Amino acid sequence: MASGNEYMKYIGEKISSMKYVLAEEISLKFQSFHEINFNKMPETEIKEHIAELVEQFADGFITADVEKGKAEVHKWGRGFGEKAAILNLSPDKAMLVVPILRKVVYKHMRKEFTEGKQTFSQYYEIADTINPLIDQAIYSFTQAYVEKNEKNYQEAKDEISELSVPVVPITREVAILPVIGSVDSKRAELLLTQALSKGNELKLSTLIVDLSGVQMIDTYVAQNLFQLNDALRVIGIRVIFSGLRPELAQTVVNLGISFENMTVVNSLPQALAETGLAVGEDKRR
Repeated sequence: MASGNEYMKYIGEKISSMKYVLAEEISLKFQSFHEINFNKMPETEIKEHIAELVEQFADGFITADVEKGKAEVHKWGRGFGEKAAILNLSPDKAMLVVPILRKVVYKHMRKEFTEGKQTFSQYYEIADTINPLIDQAIYSFTQAYVEKNEKNYQEAKDEISELSVPVVPITREVAILPVIGSVDSKRAELLLTQALSKGNELKLSTLIVDLSGVQMIDTYVAQNLFQLNDALRVIGIRVIFSGLRPELAQTVVNLGISFENMTVVNSLPQALAETGLAVGEDKRR
């Protein structure tokens, strides 16, 4: 009868030599049990990922170092999790492969025990090695998938936010910033940042901020919007506010914000007239 360490090494080498056979069996069961179609990641690539994970398990047996094995499996889990998120794979379906992997590996382990003369203590030693590795794979995959998805979501949200603050040039020196919809504190800050950045980049002399599409305004947002006036004046850009609804104007007044030193007109055509332009006329310089 082989000693515990010798048998663990033997099991590890056995698993390693069979990694592609196991990967094939796991892949087939995965498709059969869950009716999975490999339309987002090729089946060959899925099998390679599975074989790589099986190899990590084999190394865990060979080295008898569970902590080192968990570190390697952690890398696998994060790599596969990030890729799954990029490909928009369903995380629950992607991770269904792990329980199947556990069953297949244990099936082969039972076969080894049936044919050999190993003890229960050796069986439990094997279980104590492989179970933490499988648990680590699931945890690391899930962690990486969630983090990548959150990052993708935030990047998409930031891109949408930037698109919601378009500075549109109408001449070399005049541009319009149409503000449409609700304006929260984050968007108000983005308005200020984008206006300063684009105004300086385009070397504007005048920026028309059209508020006709704004439905609601609160204290913080109002203060941020009208800070635009002061901030842009500092860098030599005149601001013309157009389309401020009467009820919003009343709200601004009630908030104690003064219209002194600000140019406010009723409509966009009036704002264009303030710059020497008129609707329907081509006065591009």
